[in-house]
Amino acid sequence: MKRFASMIVAAMLVACCLVSCKQNTPSAIAADCIESVKAGDYKAFVDTFDMTDEDKAQLTQVFEQKGKETIENAGGIQGYEIIEENISEDGAKATVKAKITYGNGDTDDSTFAFAKVDGEWKQVLEK
Repeated sequence: MKRFASMIVAAMLVACCLVSCKQNTPSAIAADCIESVKAGDYKAFVDTFDMTDEDKAQLTQVFEQKGKETIENAGGIQGYEIIEENISEDGAKATVKAKITYGNGDTDDSTFAFAKVDGEWKQVLEK
């Protein structure tokens, strides 16, 4: 019985680690971005970008003023689906396509662009 209890505890610890350890994949970060915007946490969304802290603060302010209103007018984000992840052959860049569904029934196909910065995926603004 002790062995069985030990196995259960070990399985629970592994499950907790898997849930709490964030994956550093473009798709996981894109999903986190959408969840952050859905929750109104624009700072968390902007923190995924590769930019200076000053630029992040300015972008956060823009999203808090304009983005929030736009999303609220659409009835909020009701759900999303990650459609596709493409990583460049050299592993330095990636794009993630997602379909976002709003409360008013509208959908939006969004593309997130990423670059590897110091071994981690960071969102970049496409020109």
